[in-house]
Amino acid sequence: MVSFKLSGKTSLALEKNDALVNKYLNSRESHFKILIIQFILMINFKVLVTAGLLLIGGFLVLNQKMNIGQFVAAEIIVLLVISSVEKLILGLESFYDVLTSIEKLGQVVDKPIESQNGEIVEGDLTIELQNTSYQVANKTTPILNDISFTINKNDRVLVQGESGSGKSSLLQLIAGVIEPTSGYLYVNNLSIQGLHINNYRSLLGLSLSEETPFEGTIRENITFGNTNVTDEEIYKVLEVVGLTEFVKQLPKGLNTVIKPEGKQVAFTIAKKIILARAITIKPKLLILEDPLDQCQIEETKGIINFLASPERPWSLIVVSSNACWKDKCNKHIVLEKGQIKK
Repeated sequence: MVSFKLSGKTSLALEKNDALVNKYLNSRESHFKILIIQFILMINFKVLVTAGLLLIGGFLVLNQKMNIGQFVAAEIIVLLVISSVEKLILGLESFYDVLTSIEKLGQVVDKPIESQNGEIVEGDLTIELQNTSYQVANKTTPILNDISFTINKNDRVLVQGESGSGKSSLLQLIAGVIEPTSGYLYVNNLSIQGLHINNYRSLLGLSLSEETPFEGTIRENITFGNTNVTDEEIYKVLEVVGLTEFVKQLPKGLNTVIKPEGKQVAFTIAKKIILARAITIKPKLLILEDPLDQCQIEETKGIINFLASPERPWSLIVVSSNACWKDKCNKHIVLEKGQIKK
């Protein structure tokens, strides 16, 4: 919205709007053409039936094979039939709208559902990528190509690389959001395709770049409605990520409602809420993507020291260009054009 407002005298926004409205009007016109044809057929039907009734009834009355009373009764019955047919045709518009709605809903609900069967992951996580590649249909070159490395218990792994090198896709593969198109990804020596995927994801703490707060209270955004998480635990995590003062200044505290995508709070606050959510679940593996790039240097160092401390019960894989992570991570992976740079 702001970009178009500041674009000057260009008419691109109006042109795009006109194109969308034009498509809509053409579709509605096609819809109404069908209704118009049906109305015309209905009128013709009424004219034919009424004319036929008058001609046949008049002929029978003149030849004294039907009296006036019978003629009137027959006319009433025919008019009732015509009225019923007319109501049926008039109701077809609503019927068509229902069919269209079902078709639109079907585009969503008919999508394949993830399997909720499979092996349950227990204990600490060991994740192994073996010659793993990932490619999408509309690209000739793979996003990730022949990736091999292992994340063991208490590993701290830093992933770096230029924009477009496949860092985000790597994190999504490990999180089970997408599946490898070739190669293997093992979790505790089990193929990720054979896992109970929701059980596996429940062991992960995620803070990905595309994640934003949803419409709900701060408490709901951090706990996802998990009533087993106490306010004391929440405030401990808020202290770690530097949100204690922010929440204390809110009249409703943790019950403050956040708008969709966290629009009424600063970007750094929104990212810290997502990070707090990832920590609160006490994950076996913490997956972070540029979690602190907008924070102040001293604050960032404090949070990194907490997250990467050997005392923490999780393994860690982080994508970041912040140099503070290097000394805290025991493994360093650099991606270049979808491959690990040697």
